[in-house]
Amino acid sequence: MKALNFEGRGSEYFKIWIVNVLLVIITVGLYYPWAKVRNHRYFYGNTTLEGRNFEYHATGKQLFLGFLVAMILFIVYMVIQKISPEGSLLILLILFIAIPWLIWRSLKFSMRMTSFSNVRFGFNGTLKASYINFFLLPMLFFLAIYAVPIGAAVLVPKLSAETDIPSWASIVIPIAALFITMMAFYMYALIKKRNASYVVNGSRYGQGIFETKLETKKFMGILFKTILLSSVIFGILFLLIGAVVYGTVGVEGIMEIKNSMEDPEAVRKNIGPLMPLIISVYGGMILGGMFILSYAITRQRTYIYENTTLDEKITFASTLKAKSLAWVMITNFILVILTLGLAFPWAKVRLARLMVENTLVDTESGFYDYVTQKQNEESSLGEQIGDAFDVDVGLGF
Repeated sequence: MKALNFEGRGSEYFKIWIVNVLLVIITVGLYYPWAKVRNHRYFYGNTTLEGRNFEYHATGKQLFLGFLVAMILFIVYMVIQKISPEGSLLILLILFIAIPWLIWRSLKFSMRMTSFSNVRFGFNGTLKASYINFFLLPMLFFLAIYAVPIGAAVLVPKLSAETDIPSWASIVIPIAALFITMMAFYMYALIKKRNASYVVNGSRYGQGIFETKLETKKFMGILFKTILLSSVIFGILFLLIGAVVYGTVGVEGIMEIKNSMEDPEAVRKNIGPLMPLIISVYGGMILGGMFILSYAITRQRTYIYENTTLDEKITFASTLKAKSLAWVMITNFILVILTLGLAFPWAKVRLARLMVENTLVDTESGFYDYVTQKQNEESSLGEQIGDAFDVDVGLGF
């Protein structure tokens, strides 16, 4: 197994980034597609494996049309929102329905515009599967999520109004709530599994086929562990908060704050000494959330990579750890805030290097012969398409 290498530097990327920012501002956003292309080419071009690098082939002109359509839709939405709120809701509904199509088209385009060692990637996932994965299943998930509060809002008032509450209510309602909650967890894990499978199994390297075999129960396991970790982290955080508040103002102070909630002046007077603690609480929740997110990302990434192959020959692995990702995310967050955003290029390069250099590829099982074979297949495929359609295949393949 060999790890990918990232050769970019924050100081290099800063020059690209600052020019992009200035040109986007000067052109009132119109330069954004070209800025995006420059960013992609820098990060792709600096990602290498055994001396061979990735490339991004799209141009700003190609991206500009989609950007222009998005801007027109946004302007139309803002105008209609002023004229008719109902009309703006209709546009949002149409956009929501179009999301799977946008994801499908984006995957096909971005894969086609990416190459490694002069061999293009591709994507042949179906639009039907995209609508199942990114529309139907999320709708069912949200229905499951909202079934509990909606059911409680309907049943609780009715039951509380009755003097004689049915004996079955105390048993059936908790069981139903637990069942719906478990269904929501299952739906979430199923969506994660199907989305990852859709992207990986639909991806191609030249004529090579990526394949992954994932299980919903594994994603459920990761979800339950993430929830448990969240409970521990936020439980400890709230215990510390309670101890500090008790030690700072005591029971009498807490009761005084509670009793003065309707008096803004009294609230400011009593809350003032606790402001450093309140700020620390928000900071602690953000940092804790980042660690929890890092845990979920790294566990899912490891599971997906170790179960993915290319033409059943090339295997992959991820060595990314939650502590490393959390550290980079937290320090990046602090650096960007302290520098008022100027450290963003260094933050992005640090994160890219961490992700890339913890991605491993099996380069021992005839990897070089495999890549050479794909280069030959790519050339042959390009010539056939060029003959069939009489176009310059270098533009699209």
